[in-house]
Amino acid sequence: MPQEQSETVWLSVIGKSLAYLCLEQAKKLDPKKFDTVAKKVDFLKGMGLPKDAAAYVAGSTPASVAELARQQRAKKGGTGGKKGKK
Repeated sequence: MPQEQSETVWLSVIGKSLAYLCLEQAKKLDPKKFDTVAKKVDFLKGMGLPKDAAAYVAGSTPASVAELARQQRAKKGGTGGKKGKK
């Protein structure tokens, strides 16, 4: 069992490393597309990384990424799920 556990940990490390390398290559090809942390995290999540891992790979923390997402939603002027006035 310890052998399987060790392999799982290494596969996770390898996957995150490859995701980081893909992000760096994509930034070289189109820097404007990845100019914010939120855009980097979205790209990494699209590659299959969990939200928390994507935040760390992008150079941030999950709490910071969540706050950035909240601010972007507020900037768009959404009602936050509340009904408007009648």
